[in-house]
Amino acid sequence: MFCAFLAGCASPDLPTPRHPVVPTAITDLTARQVGDTVILNFTLPTASTDLQPLGDVPSVEIYRSTPQASATPPRPDGRNRNTARLTDTIPAEALAQYQKNGHTEFPDKLDANNFVDALGTEIVYTVRTRVSRAKASADSNAVTVRVYPAPATVQDLRAALTETALVLNWSSPPAGASAAKPTTFHIYRAEVDPSTAEAAASNASEAKAITSLVLLAQTSETEYRDTNFQFGHAYFYTVRGVAQFGNSSVESADSPPAILMAKDIFPPATPQGLEAVGVPATNEAPFSIELTWTINTEPDLVGYNVYRGEEAGSPGQKLNSESLLVPTFRDISVAPGKTYFYRVGAVDRSGNQSPLSSAVEVSVPGP
Repeated sequence: MFCAFLAGCASPDLPTPRHPVVPTAITDLTARQVGDTVILNFTLPTASTDLQPLGDVPSVEIYRSTPQASATPPRPDGRNRNTARLTDTIPAEALAQYQKNGHTEFPDKLDANNFVDALGTEIVYTVRTRVSRAKASADSNAVTVRVYPAPATVQDLRAALTETALVLNWSSPPAGASAAKPTTFHIYRAEVDPSTAEAAASNASEAKAITSLVLLAQTSETEYRDTNFQFGHAYFYTVRGVAQFGNSSVESADSPPAILMAKDIFPPATPQGLEAVGVPATNEAPFSIELTWTINTEPDLVGYNVYRGEEAGSPGQKLNSESLLVPTFRDISVAPGKTYFYRVGAVDRSGNQSPLSSAVEVSVPGP
């Protein structure tokens, strides 16, 4: 009978009690202050404590505590009491908006009191996740952030295109009662889809990023020349002021972005040294004019165009159907007794043509 009882308990027809699914604890939580916000970054768990894949995306709970303000006596067992307070909950269906490069990045906006009570206030963060109301995961690793009054946000970032650099400039924001004076500036850059650059110039939300925003440089000036760019690419810039507090520093929030399409609108230099020599007629060939000039040195040069006119002040018409790859051209279509004026222009791969060279005059002998 006892054996039958045991067999009955194992019957598949009887309900089997289940414990709630508990996600594994997050172990890579990091935090950094940007302006009046602490940016939390972590990876969502994909397995349960039973080492089974999670069937659902978990919700996230953000906990915050300030050890300086925790005068709570220790527990009877000698351990400190948990004074962390639940400050934010991210529902599972809202997590997609915080995903960035395979991680969750959540901004925790702080109250002004966190900055005015004491410089370098410590804030400790932990995170839990849950897929069941019954039980959340264990606490993540704890991270401590010292928060300081951040500089005010740069408001007037501008970008201009030159042939050798994309030039950024801005005004340094003043210090205030709750804003520190920046001592340096961090310049951040990302590439955006060139097809979205024009619309994004007036509405930054139209920009479609094709690279992550990365720290490009830092400077104590209010101007920066970005020489590491490529024509045909579009760039997204933002600047953050940086204030120093002893060995610690804090960045401001991002400035409004400057978005610029690096379109090559800069022509090559005007060809120099144009010379023309008449080549006498022979039994095999009629009279012709040989043109030569000094080679251009631009790295994006694709060739030259030759123009011929019959008036000194007119460029005339182009003689070559395709760009000339070398600085020489022979004109065999001249007419006896005519006087011609020749000019040459250099062309780059973007189709920009230089100003035409000074004209050289050649007279063809009569019949």
